[in-house]
Amino acid sequence: MNKKTIIYLHGFNSASLDLNGNLLISKDKLLVMQAFCAEKGIEFHTPNVDYRDFQNLVEDRLFAWNQYLDQGHEVFFMGSSMGGFASEYLAMKTGSKAIMINPVNSPSALLPQFIGVTANYETGQAYDWQQPHCEQYQQFEQEIAASKRLLNRTVLLDMADELLDSAATLEKYQAIADVLTFEGGSHSFEHMRQALPEIERVIFG
Repeated sequence: MNKKTIIYLHGFNSASLDLNGNLLISKDKLLVMQAFCAEKGIEFHTPNVDYRDFQNLVEDRLFAWNQYLDQGHEVFFMGSSMGGFASEYLAMKTGSKAIMINPVNSPSALLPQFIGVTANYETGQAYDWQQPHCEQYQQFEQEIAASKRLLNRTVLLDMADELLDSAATLEKYQAIADVLTFEGGSHSFEHMRQALPEIERVIFG
């Protein structure tokens, strides 16, 4: 099993692909990862996902994971913000490695502030975010907390994240994950190039 695939999950109400299915070149971290994967012979799978139905998101990604396994690929889950949370959950379900970028720790607590959002931030598509969309995450958070599975997690943190408490994230994960911190930056994560050696270590180490 020497073929490698990264399933990359974007953040809340965002996108990795434009409406024509092309990679969003406005996102530097996606361009950096695309170039890295092309150089290293890694398949870079960047689906657009909908966090309004997390169970369906998980089922779709598990189906993709199984397909890649059938083709002899080793699969890694990687994601930013809510994609970080999703990557952790999918790693718990599959035993795969997770690379979590500025991950959301508690979606059910964070996401209510976005109730009333009416359009996707990246694509402009009509969108509706309501209280039940937030509440669904309580069960998934509890599943992760209760899991006895030893997870292989790498956490990449910009310490000047303006949306999430990076210090709290560091405190949560420093004993249970490999954590790489960068001074400054933002919630968008501005240190992907500097993080590539760690990403390479996770995938090929």
